Formats: sequence, structure tokens, C-alpha cells
Amino acid sequence: MNEMMAVTIDNRAVGIGHPCFIIAEVGVNHNGNPDIAKSMVDAIADAGADCVKFQTFSAEEFVNSPNEMYEYHSQGKKVKESMLEMFRRLELRRDEFAGLFEYARKRGLIPLSTPTDRHAADLLDDLGAGAFKVGSDDLVYTPFLDYIAKKNKPIIISTGMANATDIDRAVNTISGTGNGQIIILHCVSLYPTPENEVNLRKISTLRSMYDFPIGFSDHSAGITAALGAVTLGACVLEKHFTLDRNMPGPDHWFSADPDELTSLVREVRQLESNLGHGRMWPSKAEQEMTAVCRRSVVTAKDLSKGQIITEADLAYKRPGTGLLPYEVDKILGKRTRCFLPTGIQIEYYHLEDRDK
Repeated sequence: MNEMMAVTIDNRAVGIGHPCFIIAEVGVNHNGNPDIAKSMVDAIADAGADCVKFQTFSAEEFVNSPNEMYEYHSQGKKVKESMLEMFRRLELRRDEFAGLFEYARKRGLIPLSTPTDRHAADLLDDLGAGAFKVGSDDLVYTPFLDYIAKKNKPIIISTGMANATDIDRAVNTISGTGNGQIIILHCVSLYPTPENEVNLRKISTLRSMYDFPIGFSDHSAGITAALGAVTLGACVLEKHFTLDRNMPGPDHWFSADPDELTSLVREVRQLESNLGHGRMWPSKAEQEMTAVCRRSVVTAKDLSKGQIITEADLAYKRPGTGLLPYEVDKILGKRTRCFLPTGIQIEYYHLEDRDK
């Protein structure tokens, strides 16, 4: 498969051959408080991530009834409350988003958000968001995908709960508008995702199916899965983030804290350096080791002038600064031109009628 050219988000290239784009997902972990959100921006910038991502929504727009209940873990216990009331509590205003986007940019981060309706998408467009992120829950919301795709910004789609048909439908909806700036994230919509449900090999499957950058939206505990994803070619990593897992709210308990996010960024960058370019030749530094580590053909005994060289006359010893063992057939059966003492590296000029 030929990889698509990188997708560009705010002048940052995302794709194979470029550093993994690391998104710290604030989501609703600001608890509806812009001051907490600002502190999270600071922590994310300090950790070295590339992007801070929020969620932009109106509770009334996507929750149908105040009687719809939502159950989650918080502060070590189960909580059950009205979904509508919970999301009302977690909303941020337009001016608050504007301030957060501005502050994130000052801290060197790319600010993004997941819009859940057209008004939210319009707001993010007005704020100059470099891309739209579509959550797994809205992957099948094709009228909305069509709407945001026509704004001609890159679109990052998560694929939790989706089968191949769902993903194809979403991709075709977006690309059908003429917008080919798509990034697809493998995702499992379980919080946290058990180890045996992470299914990282799906990243390889997605890479074989699409000519778009593929990434991983990670809901598992720790950073192991994220590092495995990078090894498999993930160009984007998204990880939920919190200042403190003990804060009240639906998503804190399974999110990465500042120390974990810092470790994730550090380990990803080290891993990228380890992965290298994949081309089949040694580096310059490694080439310099050949003289030290490889063997040369040397005399195993004193050889007189005119002696026909046999295998018994030869040994193979370091350093590798002379003829190498695979060149021995060019030496065997040849006559020496001069006396050769024991342990000398044999060179072609030592031989009569040498055949190079």
C-alpha cells in the first residue's frame, strides 16, 4: 500500500515519516471550569505533547431526555445521574473556548476540539481550529460528517464500536465532499480498555485498507498500548488527560495524569528514534565498527615464497581491515610472491597471478 501524503494540521505534518502527533484529550475533565482547563493546558505543554483537545457541545442538543441516566466511576465509587444534568455541568461557553484556544497557542500547543453539532463546528471554525475530531459515537452521524467535511479542514475520526462498513461509510461521506484530509484512529470504546480488548493489530489492518494516516485513540491503562501502536505505524496518539485521577467526574479515573503523559511523550520520542528509517544499510557509525568487529584472512603459519596456499595455511581473525572471509576463494590455490610470516593479513599483492 502507498501511504497518503501527510495531512497538515496548523502547519504540522501528520503521517508516516513525521513525528507522531500526540493529542492530550482534556475532554470534559476540566469539570466545566475554565481555570482548571487552563491549568491542564499548562500541564500538557509542560509534558511535551503536540495538541490539547476539548469537547464542544450543548447538552440539550445531543441528550434527548432529562430522564436518561448515566452511570460512571468517580473517586472510587459508582455514580449514577441524569446524563443531561451531567453534560450541562461540563459545558464551556464560547468565550471560554476562545480564551483556551488562544492560551494553548501561546503555550505552543495546537488546540482542537470535538464538536457534536453544527453550531459547535461553526464555533471551532471561527476560532481557527486546524482540524475537526469526530468521536466514535458520531462516526455514523453522516449528515454531520458531510457538514464538517465541507469546511475543508482535516478530519480525525475515531472508530470505536465500528465495523468495516461503518468506517467505509464515514470515509466515503467525508471524501465524497472532495475533502481527502482524513486521519483514522483505531479506538476501543471501553473505559478503560482491558488488555485483551485493545487489538493493536487493527492498526495494521487499517493501514492496509486506507491510504490515510492511521493512529490510535488509547483508552487503556498505562502507556504500553500506545507504544505498541507507534511500533505498528500509528501517526497519531490520543490519550485522555487529567490533573488528578481522584477528581470528581466521569473520565478522570482512567485518564493519564501529568507524570504519565510526560512519560508517554518521552518514551514515544525515544521509540521513534529507535525505529529508524528501515532501509537496508548500516549507519555511518555502525560502518566504522566493521574494522573492529569483523575478521580478516591471515596466515596461520609462516608461508615461503612461491608456496601454494591451502585452507590449512589460513586463519580468520580480527580486525577486519584486510580481505574478508568471503573473499577466501580468491586466495586459495594461489602462490605467494614473497615470504609471509604468521599472523599477517593477506593482501592481493602478496599473490602471484592474482585474480581479482
